[in-house]
Amino acid sequence: HDDHDHDAHEEADAHEGHNHAPGALDPHIWLDPQNAMVWLDAIAASLSAQDPENAALYADNAAQAQAQLVDLQADIQAELTPLRGQKFVVFHDAYHYFEARFDVEASAAISLSDGAAPSAARLAEVRDVVKDTQAACVFTEPQFNAGLVDALQDGTALKSASLDPIGAALEPGVDMYPALLRDLAAAFTSCLAE
Repeated sequence: HDDHDHDAHEEADAHEGHNHAPGALDPHIWLDPQNAMVWLDAIAASLSAQDPENAALYADNAAQAQAQLVDLQADIQAELTPLRGQKFVVFHDAYHYFEARFDVEASAAISLSDGAAPSAARLAEVRDVVKDTQAACVFTEPQFNAGLVDALQDGTALKSASLDPIGAALEPGVDMYPALLRDLAAAFTSCLAE
């Protein structure tokens, strides 16, 4: 497993125009399962420090979850590898960790932050990217402004699918995180597979 070097990632973001906001860190770090694997060790260690009697249980649970994530990452990689090079647009720039892990990179984001509506100039820029790259898909989000996506689709064969980076519709529990990653992969496949 290659560890995710956030400083290097942040530098790459700045070069590729994927900064969430100027000078800001992309807060969506949970979308890379490698980060979750690291956190599992940290969580187990913290719980063990608070509850030493159950330290073995925490360590075992973390190891089991890490093994599941290794398998899940391999499954998603196999699913998304055929989609490498496919051109797509995301509603907001939230998926770079997922994109970088699985080597599927957005051509543009409609909104560069999740709290601000894109300007008319930004929408025109993204429309040009869609045209120039012949993007096949625009990924929306449950809370998206449908009019913005409709403006991009006008006169194109641009398909759309929904991505939910927080899993708002998922049942909380032990299976929520794997389900979130599977749902993202399934949306990519449904919208980009030919």
